Amino acid sequence: MSKPDLYRLPDLLQRTAELLRLSGASDFKAIAYEKASAVVESEGEALRDRDSEASLKELPNIGSSIAKDLHAYMETGRLPALEELEAQIPAALIEWLDISGLGPKRAAKIHKALDITTLTELQAAIEDGRVADLPGFGKKSAEKILEAIQWRAQHADRCRYDEALALAETAREQLKKVDGLRKLEIAGSLRRCRETIGDLDFLSVCDEPEDLHACFRSLPEVTEVLAAGATKSSVRVGNGRQMDLRTVESKSFAAALLYFTGSKEHNVFLRGRAREKNLTLNEYGLYPLKEGEADREHPLPCETEAELYAALDLPYTPPELREGPYETLIRNHQLPNLVTENDLQGILHAHSTWSDGADDIETMARACLNQGYKYLGITDHSKSAGYAGGLSIERVQAQWKEIDALNQKFKDEGVDFTVYKGMESDILIDGRLDYPDEILEGFDFVIASLHSQLDQEVSAMQARVETALRHPAVTLLGHPTARLLLKREGAKLQMEAIIRLAAERGVGIELNCTPQRMELDWRWGALAAEVGLKTAICPDAHAVAEIQQAKTYGIPLARKAAFTAKRILNCHAKPFGEK
Repeated sequence: MSKPDLYRLPDLLQRTAELLRLSGASDFKAIAYEKASAVVESEGEALRDRDSEASLKELPNIGSSIAKDLHAYMETGRLPALEELEAQIPAALIEWLDISGLGPKRAAKIHKALDITTLTELQAAIEDGRVADLPGFGKKSAEKILEAIQWRAQHADRCRYDEALALAETAREQLKKVDGLRKLEIAGSLRRCRETIGDLDFLSVCDEPEDLHACFRSLPEVTEVLAAGATKSSVRVGNGRQMDLRTVESKSFAAALLYFTGSKEHNVFLRGRAREKNLTLNEYGLYPLKEGEADREHPLPCETEAELYAALDLPYTPPELREGPYETLIRNHQLPNLVTENDLQGILHAHSTWSDGADDIETMARACLNQGYKYLGITDHSKSAGYAGGLSIERVQAQWKEIDALNQKFKDEGVDFTVYKGMESDILIDGRLDYPDEILEGFDFVIASLHSQLDQEVSAMQARVETALRHPAVTLLGHPTARLLLKREGAKLQMEAIIRLAAERGVGIELNCTPQRMELDWRWGALAAEVGLKTAICPDAHAVAEIQQAKTYGIPLARKAAFTAKRILNCHAKPFGEK
């Protein structure tokens, strides 16, 4: 049996806390699981060394019952407390937790007061005024919940990039064990690194295709077989995703991979380009045209995608850029030299135990050092973010002293590593930042972010963000719309004006690569390149385990937005220049 994925465990513990609140259990129990989540996230792979309940209880905030759950997970990959709650609570009610702004306590309150369970019943109760009449709700609150339900319904057939990637990699590892498998690639929108994914596509070459497809249809995650064959199988998995596996002949693999990667717009562009060259392109290969028809007897010998592009007199186009907005760059042979993992020099935008992080600054710094980085920018929350332990001026100054002492410690050890003094400052309702200028001037860099009142009137919101961008202390605009993928749309901003103003002011807009956000949206990549906008690949890490998000999710996002290393602050040895 493979080892359980410890990086999933913090989320499972958080989910347990949510379901406890939804079930009406005491908040004390839910808080215990939240604390355990932070501890587990901080421990990371080191948790595997604790192979007994007794050793798990030695960790802070881990009591007997949670230690028992953790041990069970490490033995079986299953969390008993979570499974028990999922069995007790109606599945339709659990779906309410996906509604942005509702929360488990409020969901439980509505469920109990109105004796309703499904989303359809909830929507009806909002529309007829019953929810607004409940104590603590009101008309405006009910309308926001309704908007969130409608937003979710529009995106119900999609999942986030990280969720799709985890599912695809799990399936791929199982399929790779089949004898006779010669090639296996993920295709579709996941290969193109879209921020949300519909179906998952796999393409293969195999000497024993029947065995491969039988394995695919019997994967543990499969709940329904939609189509069964020796060359194509379709299944549905537990979270509702559809997965398709196609097997092709080796001679057609490159053309099929190109075709099934897409996008549709890119495929149309390539077929048009082929016609211009008196050729025809499909999923089987690239052929000369003979009397208007494909000459299938004489395919062009293209064994790789790069050879197909070369035959069309086009540059090899990375999957991330196979989208409509990049067609002109491709046609004109002007594709940028995209950033790679090796370009990253340090981590910016990370939180510590000074605010809502799980690990202290030194632990975060040494984790970055161990991963080959040269610096860490600590950006705890500002004072208005009371919900996240925002720092008062006195605590800011105390943190600066700790950072100075840590940097001196590294220097004394002969370690070439720097911790920068940063701050994620809330953008207040009128566009001001959260500290007076004399405090802001003491930071090495400032990320200005929206966290509250995201439903502000459009023109006022635009003015709010533009005012923040004009503040001389601002280095980066953080997660510009504060969207949560598939949960909430985020602030309505005129992004073209924001991007142009940021570039003009020399302010970057971060690529926040937490999988729930994934913004700046890649669709603004062409404009960002045109105006020379700078950025930083920011994991928004709240624990050591989340540092890896910079490479796992940030690099794909940056590549999809067509960023080169030159325009990314943390691809430079000195991200803020000489000071």
